[in-house]
Amino acid sequence: MLPRDLPRRLRHDGYAGVGPEPHPGVLQLRVVSATKIRRYVPGGDEVLVSICSHMSERARIQHGWVDTLFLVFDDTGAFAVPRVGAQGMTPADAIALLRFVERHRTRHRLVLQCEAGVSRSRSLAAVISQVFQLPYRWTVLNHDVLALMCREADALA
Repeated sequence: MLPRDLPRRLRHDGYAGVGPEPHPGVLQLRVVSATKIRRYVPGGDEVLVSICSHMSERARIQHGWVDTLFLVFDDTGAFAVPRVGAQGMTPADAIALLRFVERHRTRHRLVLQCEAGVSRSRSLAAVISQVFQLPYRWTVLNHDVLALMCREADALA
């Protein structure tokens, strides 16, 4: 069960945040852009969540990931460029992500990647850190993602 004040605690309008700090034996979260993921070489025990929009191609990734979850949904947050027909994250996306993280929570690192590595992936990392009690403190920039993830995490609890 998520704390009732989670959306308020994760809400912030700026970019300030402290990245992941290493904690031995605890899944680390890392957020990267589509540009960075092309050059990112997984270090063994790493899994990837790769997010692209309906208007873009999947990011090209290196070999070596233990597992990869590809999600397709548009950035619909306040920082997104408005687009007619934008399709945000669905409950099915949220459930797939939560199950993916649960399945891999004993891994070394979970990397989340979206186009800029700012809105969708960072917001997901913030919620995942709360749901799974992981050390990661970034602010949420996509409140559509936050609301849906909180709703689905509560439903699965």
